[in-house]
Parts: sequence; C-alpha cells; structure tokens
Amino acid sequence: MTDVRISNPPPCNYPQSNPTAHDIRTELNGVAANRSKCTSFYLDTVEGMSNDIRSTEGEDHHQGLARTHKLSDGSVHFFLSHSETDEGDQGSLSVYRYAGPLDQEHPLQTSPLTVAPMKQLLMIDEQHPSDITFLPDVNYPDAGYLFVTEEYVHHRLTVYAWNPSQGLAVKGRLSQGFPAGGPNFVFVDKVGEQYFLGIASNNWGWGKLFQARDRDLFPKCEPGMMDVSAFQPVTPESFFPFPVIEGACQNKLIQDATGNWYLLGFRSAPPDDPNGTDYVDLYHVSFSPFTISYRLDKVHIFFRPGDTGFASTGTHYVEKSGRLLISSSYRWAEDEGPGNSGFVSRVDECPSF
Repeated sequence: MTDVRISNPPPCNYPQSNPTAHDIRTELNGVAANRSKCTSFYLDTVEGMSNDIRSTEGEDHHQGLARTHKLSDGSVHFFLSHSETDEGDQGSLSVYRYAGPLDQEHPLQTSPLTVAPMKQLLMIDEQHPSDITFLPDVNYPDAGYLFVTEEYVHHRLTVYAWNPSQGLAVKGRLSQGFPAGGPNFVFVDKVGEQYFLGIASNNWGWGKLFQARDRDLFPKCEPGMMDVSAFQPVTPESFFPFPVIEGACQNKLIQDATGNWYLLGFRSAPPDDPNGTDYVDLYHVSFSPFTISYRLDKVHIFFRPGDTGFASTGTHYVEKSGRLLISSSYRWAEDEGPGNSGFVSRVDECPSF
C-alpha cells in the first residue's frame, strides 16, 4: 500500500513591528545621545511641493512620512504625503526608492547625498492627507499596505495596497465616525492575535479604535489579500480620549523590550516651525480596555542642521535587531538636489545605537 501523506501548508507569518532591544526610555535617550550618527539622504520630489512665498502655496506642506522594511533587492521605499490647502486643490502621495548603502536597514550618508528617485506620484481627491503608516504584507514580501488619514474633505481613512511594480492602489476605506473635523492621526499594529487600528483627531481630542483577528484580516496567506472590512469597531466602546493634542505631526505605536506598549508623538515647538525644537512625546498604551496615558516623558531629538524636523513629518522603524530608527523630512521641497535632481526633500534618520 502506498503511504500517502498530506502536508499542511506552512503557518502564515502575520506582519507586526519588532520590539526594541531595550526599554523605551533607553532607546529614546540613545537616539538623543547619538546625534552624530544621524544620516541624511534626499527624496527626489517636485517643484510643486516647494514653498513659493509669492503665493498661498507656502501654506502647502509635507505632512506624513513612512517607510518599508528592507526589500529583497536591498532597497527601502519611502512614502510621503503632501497637503494642498487651497480650495479645490488635490493632495498627493508619493513613493521613493532608496537603493543606497545601508547599515542593517538604516540608510547611510554619502557625499553627495544619495537621491531616492520618485517611483510614483499619486494625486488624490483629498486636500490634506495627514498621518500615514505602513504595514508589511503577510510573510514580509516586497509588498504591504499604506494607511492614510484624510482630514479636510472626506474625514476618513484610506488603505492602499502597495508593491514596487504596481505602486499604490486603493484597497479599502474606513469612516472615522465624527460629525466634523477629520482624522489626522493613525496607528496600527498586531497585539497577540489581534490587529488594533486607531484613527484619531486632535480636532476633537478623541479617537476611534478598530480591531481585527489576524486570520480574518488576511483570509489568504498571499500578498495583496488584506480584507479591510475585517476591521470592526471595538466593543462595547470604540471611542477613546486622545491626549496627543500638543502639536504632534504624527504618532506611532511601539513595543519595547519589557513587553509594554507606547504611543510616540513627534512634535516640534513651535508646531509649524521647520527650525523649531523637536521632541518625541511618550504615552503608555493599554489594550484591555484601550487607554492612552497622560504624557509620561518628552525627549529632545537633535537632527542635522537644516529644515528637517517634526514640524512636518515624524516616524519611526524598529529593525530586527531591536534598534530604534527615528526619521523626519523637510517641510517643503528645496531646489538643491545634486546631479539631475532638482527639487528634493531631505530625510534625516537617527539610530538609537
């Protein structure tokens, strides 16, 4: 008799962030102490993203920054949201491919600065795409999902599927549920078997929390198959007080080496000054029930001289090693790019060790 064995498919590797190697304060203080290790590179943006002081275009600005993990070809892709505040204007999402040298997943500085070419410029029917965040796809291929808050026109969250060959494409949308004043903050991560998605607004000081089981959000263990409708409001109460209202441009969830979860708020003082003082604000997060603490601490972050700072964008990434990377960009494109590039936006990224 022939021995027929049925092999089970390998388990699905659901995406989630890496915990830091040390407790969160050690990581943040390491970023501040290691300011000499901050590195810079350029995004090859366009003139329309610059600050034209002769018109109202100076009110337009970069608003959100996000990045991928290192892809199979050794590149890292960066996403930028740009707001256009004049009535009837369209905001945009753009994608850039950094293929310069890396230290693990951290871009290294070159002379002249490496320029990450633009791979996609997507004009959207929203004037003010605000906070953005990236979640890799199942099994961490060269793909993932970009979550984008739409603050001025639609008051909703749009989720885009992304891969390098096809670019960004709308995958689904979620309503914030507030009567007015759209969402301008978003965070998402996997905690246990559940994904928690927060859509918040400092226009109201409240947020709405969604939850999805990992196998429901990814019903097939294949790239591009996220079911956005699996995100459902947490019961019995999905609305939560949102205390991150002191000028933060972006906020993100993070888990540290102790297993505790926190929300990082990236803030400049004054809020709209590219040369202001930059802080990472620290809030503790609990999930049962969901609560965000008062501000526990603030850490002064030092970027390289120039207009890079949290007045426009601020985000973080944790490598597999547990090293924390904190990034920000220019508020507007500048006409200073090397070689064939013209209007560029500098990104600074600072490691914790």
